[in-house]
Amino acid sequence: MNTNSERVASLKQLVGGMIFAANRPLPSKEIRQCLKAVAENDADTGSVFAEVREKEIVAIIEELRRDFVRLESGFSIAEVPGGYRLQSDVVCGPWLKQLLDVGRPNRLSQPALETLAIIAYRQPISKSEIESVRGVGADHVIRLLMEMQLVRITGRSDLPGRPFLYGTTTTFLEHFGLRGIEDLSDVEPALSAEIGALRKREAGLELKEQPELLPDEDVVSNIADGDDVPQSE
Repeated sequence: MNTNSERVASLKQLVGGMIFAANRPLPSKEIRQCLKAVAENDADTGSVFAEVREKEIVAIIEELRRDFVRLESGFSIAEVPGGYRLQSDVVCGPWLKQLLDVGRPNRLSQPALETLAIIAYRQPISKSEIESVRGVGADHVIRLLMEMQLVRITGRSDLPGRPFLYGTTTTFLEHFGLRGIEDLSDVEPALSAEIGALRKREAGLELKEQPELLPDEDVVSNIADGDDVPQSE
């Protein structure tokens, strides 16, 4: 029979192996289900992990995360929408880009960044609403953002003609290191700065057109002062 320390070490190996082998973010609940299923199908092999609780798995993941940081392994475990995944360290970026020979631009243009900021903070939003904020056509930029899997169609508006409504994707959240839209205040400096500038610009326009209205202080204060990009669901 394994001792408790041996059991934890073995559990760490299993959890790390599952996250490594998965080709998608892996939630702790699914890891727990896998351990339980193996215990039911092969009691001799998996019974020792049959009663492992989800909070134990989360603790093991945190321990693995610290291990990777301490070892400077070049990769780490990140919590993203949908679960946990292994990803390379940011400091390795230039060398990994060279190694992988990424042939497409990895930096958003200013119009694309501005449009993405509008969609992120106002979703769901129609093309005409985006264009009313930017003051220029948005067809090409929206199409580009959809090709990059940062923006998707989320539905249709109830307005005449029922135009498409747009929102951000899981890829958007993963790229900017967000667990959900509610974490937008923690977004990367470049996008934060663009959102902040847009909000201040919009607030100024609203004050000129409707002097009795004040800017939405809660929204403006939620934006940090201020880079690079890589599903449709």
